[in-house]
Amino acid sequence: MASRPACRTLTEDELYAELATGRFRRVVICTGAGVSTAAGVADFRSKGGLFDAIRAKYAARFPDVLAEPERLLSRQFVREHPQVWRKEVQPWLRQWKAVDAVPTATHRFCAWLHRQGWLRRVYTQNVDGLHSHASLGLPAELVVEVHGALRDGSIVLYGDALPRRVIACASADFHSGNSPDLVLVFGTALQVAPFCALPNLAPVGCTRVLVNRDLSHALRNAWSTPARRGGLDAMSGLSDGGLYGSGASVASSTKIGGRHVTLRPRWDVKEEKRWRQRQQGQNGRLGRATARHRGLFGRRFLLSGCYPRPLEAAGP
Repeated sequence: MASRPACRTLTEDELYAELATGRFRRVVICTGAGVSTAAGVADFRSKGGLFDAIRAKYAARFPDVLAEPERLLSRQFVREHPQVWRKEVQPWLRQWKAVDAVPTATHRFCAWLHRQGWLRRVYTQNVDGLHSHASLGLPAELVVEVHGALRDGSIVLYGDALPRRVIACASADFHSGNSPDLVLVFGTALQVAPFCALPNLAPVGCTRVLVNRDLSHALRNAWSTPARRGGLDAMSGLSDGGLYGSGASVASSTKIGGRHVTLRPRWDVKEEKRWRQRQQGQNGRLGRATARHRGLFGRRFLLSGCYPRPLEAAGP
């Protein structure tokens, strides 16, 4: 049996240097709510976020959303209350919060990678549209809004299949003959399926880096434990792209572009592969080309340089 390629530990400074010198030329980025909080867009679950707004506005009429505000964003709610959705909820969502937000350092970093010719694609869970902001100049074909966007009412609801473009892009980007050499995961705890499976498509030997405010939150999710039924995600079969959900699902894997991939986090948690939390203003050896983007790795984030364990074909 052929031996698998060895994985070396990448230090934080080495990542900066290798980015600056162009070692990585096929970069895939996955982003979540943490990249937009600096723009004033609260993540869904934090105080002042969308879920709080849903409770305040709709819990009196729809008591179920008090405990599970995501129910308002489910296909089931649309079927049960079509007029409320069309005349009230959908217009409200389009104007919610993110209208005046501007891109953060993370969004600008993605645009910088594009200008260097090294960005393969950005996959984002966010519905704020900031990766598509006109000031960045990112071509539309390089941005995949996995859960849609508030600006045009295209948000993907709990219980919906993902847009076909998500599957098509993932199939192309992680093709065995042209796979990424760097996967960067920013500002997400990887708790929502099937988005949480995207970093697991990286081939053995691909450099993966996970950046999150609390790293421990991204090391386990609902699929890390034995399967159980219940919650919104029980609606999902998670077959070939799956259905959008965040509860515990019967399945612990999904199919993306015909490939079985686990929904469970696959990160090496050894201490030597974790980087210290960097505070803005500290000195560091950065390549000139990346120094301006150092705010990307600011005080809100804990960094971990992680390489994937061998990715066996995930079973059903």
